[in-house]
Amino acid sequence: MSEPYQVLARKYRPHTFSEMVGQIHTVKTLINALDVDNLHHGFLFTGTRGVGKTTIARIFAKSINCESGVSSKPCGKCATCIEIDQGQSVDLIELDAASHTGVDNMRDILENAQYMPTKNRYKIYLIDEVHMLSKSSFNALLKTLEEPPEHIKFLLATTDPQKVPVTVLSRCLQFTLQKLTHEEILGQLKFIMDTEKLKYEELALSQIADFGNGSMRDALSLLDQSIAYGKGTVMTKDIKAMLGLVHHDDIVTLAKHLLNQDAEASINFVRELSHKGENLTHALKDLSALFHQISIAQIIDNAEISNNIKSLATQISTQDLQLFYHIATNGSKELPLAPSEQIGLEMTLLRMLAFHSNTVNEQQTSPAKAPSEKKTPKLVPTPEIKQIAKEKPQIQAQSEPKTVKKVKQTKPQSTLNINTQTEWEEITQTLEFSTVVRMLLKNTLFESIDQQTLTLSLDEQFSSLLTDNIQRTIQAKLQESFGEISLNINLSKPKIQTLAQKETQAKNEKAAALRQEFLSDEGVQKLQKTFNAKVDINSIKEIKVEAKNV
Repeated sequence: MSEPYQVLARKYRPHTFSEMVGQIHTVKTLINALDVDNLHHGFLFTGTRGVGKTTIARIFAKSINCESGVSSKPCGKCATCIEIDQGQSVDLIELDAASHTGVDNMRDILENAQYMPTKNRYKIYLIDEVHMLSKSSFNALLKTLEEPPEHIKFLLATTDPQKVPVTVLSRCLQFTLQKLTHEEILGQLKFIMDTEKLKYEELALSQIADFGNGSMRDALSLLDQSIAYGKGTVMTKDIKAMLGLVHHDDIVTLAKHLLNQDAEASINFVRELSHKGENLTHALKDLSALFHQISIAQIIDNAEISNNIKSLATQISTQDLQLFYHIATNGSKELPLAPSEQIGLEMTLLRMLAFHSNTVNEQQTSPAKAPSEKKTPKLVPTPEIKQIAKEKPQIQAQSEPKTVKKVKQTKPQSTLNINTQTEWEEITQTLEFSTVVRMLLKNTLFESIDQQTLTLSLDEQFSSLLTDNIQRTIQAKLQESFGEISLNINLSKPKIQTLAQKETQAKNEKAAALRQEFLSDEGVQKLQKTFNAKVDINSIKEIKVEAKNV
């Protein structure tokens, strides 16, 4: 009879510190402490799922109870090591805090802490997801943690250390385990496949490592599923079919539609992917990764970069590429909030096209897209323009477009007089700009003006908005009102508050005052006291009530 199948996550669980993947700093600290037998009584291991919290705790338990002595290299062969590996050690008490939240359970368990270990050197309490304990249980645990017997060691593990009381944290050595890197997970997957003598494609394992998202256990569970799906093999085509991934060539095609500013082709392509049942969430993630590869290709000449990527890198400006990446990553966060994956992805792509620098420029200059140009632009009259109007009243009788042309032909001298940031903000509020341009201007600071050359500084956080087309648009609008103006915009950290920062501060102050007013209300305070309730301050909003004529 063949041995029962053992899942990979258990079969390849590390049994010594040397077998651990990643977590170098934590492992090194524990090894040093074990080798000199300088051991604290309480250890807290934190980190997301599948990064090795309980695995490290069990190896540590073997290290201090191994029959060959305390060291960082337990023998793994003695009865104690074997019992711990098999989960049968009577002196290693493993608790799942989620199912032992009650104070009575914790008291019963800790009452036995005063007794010596049954057969080993130390009695070890390994409490997983310790943050799930109730307040009373934490209090019971705290009493033992404050003055533990010499034969007791506490190993606590949690994915949410913020919920662990500070009084408990302060009595433990805390180790924060990081997410495993893509390379660390991929290396372990290749090692397992080679050891199992199974056929695989490295690209397929790389995709599994990506889906692991820093968790070795998640990656190994997916590897188990992939081996079963592929009948003992792990191939890219099987991973794509199993997870609903979009082929790389399809992502490249979608990127080409975006770079060509072909909205119709982009939307139709998304609908084709949706019709085929592709995973659109992963499609957007892959599109973000492609933008990253294109960005790298723009600054590094690497022979490993494909010709497709190199070609795309020449078809888009650095500014637009950064903007596309920013929109794509934000779109991934908003996708769960959309009515459907398809709608969320379509709106994200349309947002990229709407904010593309060429699109913004066309909206500003194209007569076909800007019928409002037939109206007289709003100009800020300078003293010279007023004088021209007095001397040549016949200009007023001409058609409106010709009036603008006559004014543009004049060459006013020193017509733009700005000395302060406030004056610059007043000008930006007077002139008409698109939403994107106005957002940029709200984050600029006036620096100087010298011989009709205006110098501004832009908050470097908004560098992605500054394109050549947008800068030309701003300069053209200023020239309409103030004659020949040259414009320089430099990136820097703002020395004083920009208009956008002032508006944000005013909004925050208003919201804080509103919350304070609400929380100070006697009725609210009475409700809180009566029902022992807390107010969700984020839900406090101003309600505007329109007055009605009676």
